[in-house]
Amino acid sequence: MDCGLTAFLTEEEALAYQTRLWQLLARQAERYTMGKSTSLRRETAQALLTSICLSLEAYFREQGLPPNTLMRSDPEMLLRAAEGTVRRQVKRSQLLYCRACRCVLQEENLSLRETLGSIAAFFRAYDPRFFAGELPCDIDYQLCRPVDESLQGVWYLRAWLEQLVTEDAFLSCFDPAAVRQLLAAVCPEGHRELLVNLYEPVAAGALGLTLTEGPLDGLSQTRRGWAQLTALLETPDLEKRRWTLEQAGKRLARRLELGQQGTACLLEYARDLLPRIGAVLESGTDWQALFPILE
Repeated sequence: MDCGLTAFLTEEEALAYQTRLWQLLARQAERYTMGKSTSLRRETAQALLTSICLSLEAYFREQGLPPNTLMRSDPEMLLRAAEGTVRRQVKRSQLLYCRACRCVLQEENLSLRETLGSIAAFFRAYDPRFFAGELPCDIDYQLCRPVDESLQGVWYLRAWLEQLVTEDAFLSCFDPAAVRQLLAAVCPEGHRELLVNLYEPVAAGALGLTLTEGPLDGLSQTRRGWAQLTALLETPDLEKRRWTLEQAGKRLARRLELGQQGTACLLEYARDLLPRIGAVLESGTDWQALFPILE
């Protein structure tokens, strides 16, 4: 493993880089075994090397350092500095986790509650010194925008928590009672027990009301609104349909005073609605699954 940075090095530098990595691995292996041995199981050695690489890459990125810093710096200093970078990521993740535990609607979904409970164990079990790439918790709750699967360890957790907090900030813009009523309408088989995302139905409902200029307070569409939605979206021009949804997303983001991250999430979701809207229009079914009328 080369930390993804050797592409910027010459062939000679890349070889020296790999040599230095193996030296760092030997040091970490000695620490891990408390000086008793440098012989490890293959899986453990790979996990230690992964940790070194992820930590160094994060440290270089944080400090704006070139990759050849590895060959020019004291290895002990580098290991300590890289570990410090990982620990700062953990602290930032803890702050995000505290915010996530205040999600106003977490009681509406068992998967979200269990995931947040499992993440608490992460901060007790995570080892930033030797195993920075591991994720000692279970994350089952499905986000609206999936986290990059190439991320590992605390970096994955931080990205997941950032997205969850972004989704919760959007949900917090609406009356919780109206949100619960909407969730029950679009997922009558049980949104509390199933692996469903809480953001998506509310975002869809709010976008539909924005398109028809309806009130957002109750998140309920009308039959007249359904007719307006059909007139607005039945165009065969997919780019025009996309543009219509994106404009609605921008208006809604301004109305709710969403930040940059919240706006980006909403616009991406608006684009994701296109296939589902197309399916409704092609099948001739009503809009209840996307933009429900709440009885």
